[in-house]
Amino acid sequence: MKNGLPVLFSIILLNFACQKKHQPKVIFKHFPEKWHLNQTVKIYGHNLKEFNIDRVLFKVDQNIRGGTKPFDTLRIPPLPGITTGKHRITFYFFSRKKFIDSLTRPFTLFASKPPFELKYQLIAEYPHEINAFTQGLEFDGDTLYESTGLNGESSLRKTDFKTGKIIKKYNLPKQYFGEGITIWNDSIIWLTWQSKKGFVFNKKTFEQIGSFPYGKSKEGWGLTHNDRVIFKSDGTEKIRILDPETLREIDSFSVYSYKHPIKRINELEWINGKLFTNIWQKNALAVINPENGEVEAVVNLKPLLKKLKKHPGMDVLNGIAFHHKSGHIFVTGKKWDKLFEIEIDSNSIPKKQHANHPPQGLQNN
Repeated sequence: MKNGLPVLFSIILLNFACQKKHQPKVIFKHFPEKWHLNQTVKIYGHNLKEFNIDRVLFKVDQNIRGGTKPFDTLRIPPLPGITTGKHRITFYFFSRKKFIDSLTRPFTLFASKPPFELKYQLIAEYPHEINAFTQGLEFDGDTLYESTGLNGESSLRKTDFKTGKIIKKYNLPKQYFGEGITIWNDSIIWLTWQSKKGFVFNKKTFEQIGSFPYGKSKEGWGLTHNDRVIFKSDGTEKIRILDPETLREIDSFSVYSYKHPIKRINELEWINGKLFTNIWQKNALAVINPENGEVEAVVNLKPLLKKLKKHPGMDVLNGIAFHHKSGHIFVTGKKWDKLFEIEIDSNSIPKKQHANHPPQGLQNN
């Protein structure tokens, strides 16, 4: 954005405040409310010529973006630095360098294209505690940490993933329903479901050393982190971003596919630049680009269900852990008797993705 535009927008707002009440209004013949990432959007004007409109500026949300030539069809180029989800765009119309009118419209930004399917190979199966109502799963080296849910059954566990043996366990007070975890330095951060409260535990001793409120989100579902921030899901299409030191929410973004918002985002795992998540009650993983909220790929895990022991308490897929040394992904579910180790097949990534920008986290290490 050129340096002069912020000053120009200040002048626009001043002029707008001084206008007469019966100022002529610019209207659109057609305004598309569904946009897609990387798409040039066409907006059909109706009376631009009538007012001799010769310049149009626009801003999206609170961020000034740019301008477009004042033809009968306004063309909005792909917007940099914007995420999928709901937005508002405001147009400012000029005639002979004089501000004429402004017009604001809502729109929803969807993914640029449908997600591709990632294939995988099943590497190994390991025993998993059949009564563990799995909510969070994360590796620290070769040690697997797991959190479980349900009131009166919620626990934090340190396990040997190869044998399923529980090395250390802490039971959460029964008034809390445990949810996802993530490990930050020497601490384990653990969510609860509807108590609007999370806990911090010492990774070595399992001693509680802190707690934190949720802020804007009403529930806690899943957690993961990269080297800068913590990502939190709350059962909606929103991914909340937390400061790892204060655990306060500092930002958020929405997750959309090509056609729909992706609600009920649950367990999260950060894998080399991408967010892997399972959607509650879906037997698949979604791969999210955290830069723009786009669902880029899916991993169909339904075939794994055939390998499980069926029993009355068995519930849905939940639990994703990335083993950094092997580059493999480990998945399980609520009261599943097995933990599965899978390897993503790099041949299932579209060639264009390989050539232009290999999607981190979708290739084998």
